[in-house]
Amino acid sequence: MERKSRKGLLKKRTATPSGAKLTSNSNSALAAKLSKALSALAKDLPNPADESSDYFQPFVASLPSSSELSPETIKQALKVGASYRIDWSSADGLFSNATDEDNWGDIALGFRLLEKVMRASLSEISVAFARREGLARVRMWLFGRAEDGTLVGLRAMTTET
Repeated sequence: MERKSRKGLLKKRTATPSGAKLTSNSNSALAAKLSKALSALAKDLPNPADESSDYFQPFVASLPSSSELSPETIKQALKVGASYRIDWSSADGLFSNATDEDNWGDIALGFRLLEKVMRASLSEISVAFARREGLARVRMWLFGRAEDGTLVGLRAMTTET
């Protein structure tokens, strides 16, 4: 089959009819793909909020677009237990630190790319920690919101002393 014909076939198979809306299943699939793509970008990037060398894993959590981000809505979406508090903020500080070449050298370039991709594809880029009194190993999420409200990003553990 000649190249032009194959392109036309692919276009027909993958085209969405104009005006068609994506279903929640297709939104979920796209969110999962994006989280895996972010994970691929962060593959060898150590967690800059960690005192040891934990790495990132992809995650997706449902949150309706009508829900405002808050520690409580994040806690519910991430299914964090009642005994934990969520410390939530913009990811600006994390990225400011992680993209500093004086501190991170070549790793900073990886964080710059990760930040660009997250800001281009998600809104409300945030970082959240699930903390509890006396706990040294803390769950952390670096995420943003997809158009449908879904939380998409990376999770890791941090060691805090």
